Amino acid sequence: MPVKILIADDHHVVAESLSMLLGAFEPFEVVGIVNNGWQVLNFIEKNTIDIILADLHMPLLNGNDMTVRIREQHPLIKVIILTMSEEAAHIREALQAGVCGYVMKSAERAELIRAIQTVASGENYFSEKIVRKLAEIPNLNNTNGKTAIDDIVPLTKRELEIMRLIAEDLSNQAIADRLHLSVTTVETHRRNLLKKVGVSSAVGLMRWALKHKLIDEI
Repeated sequence: MPVKILIADDHHVVAESLSMLLGAFEPFEVVGIVNNGWQVLNFIEKNTIDIILADLHMPLLNGNDMTVRIREQHPLIKVIILTMSEEAAHIREALQAGVCGYVMKSAERAELIRAIQTVASGENYFSEKIVRKLAEIPNLNNTNGKTAIDDIVPLTKRELEIMRLIAEDLSNQAIADRLHLSVTTVETHRRNLLKKVGVSSAVGLMRWALKHKLIDEI
């Protein structure tokens, strides 16, 4: 099945060019073009999407704020930011919002395709240039004093809620009832949590949460 892609960019020429470029690659299917984050949220309520390729600076709702909402409401949809911004602070904010990729608009076609394929396979993609920019942010917790991708684990408000309910030893069904979600959505959030923090079980997740002071001692 093709990877279904939604393009979000308020520059019409850029969006159309991206659509033509990606549409020519058989494993991809561009299912729509929208101009801002609010249009993205409306579009994904009515259509099946795998990946959103979004500009960072869009009117009404920017790429980062849009990503936060998508992570809360549609955790299976992945967001790749495609932007001109190389500012380390913007990159960090995007990571904290929960993007799965960050690529410069100046990137070659091959890199953009590689980024989409990587994210579609369940991994994250950040170009070497982005990693170098992120290292410009001081981090006193690292021995080298620099920030790395792994230093920023983007947990959404919903994921934090679910983590704390897991700490209370609630089942997926009980968590779903408490938060008025489907069991499938809870299971998806739970899998995302394990993957994000790099553990394989609820016990490992609780140890990680305690280490980072996200929950109280059990």
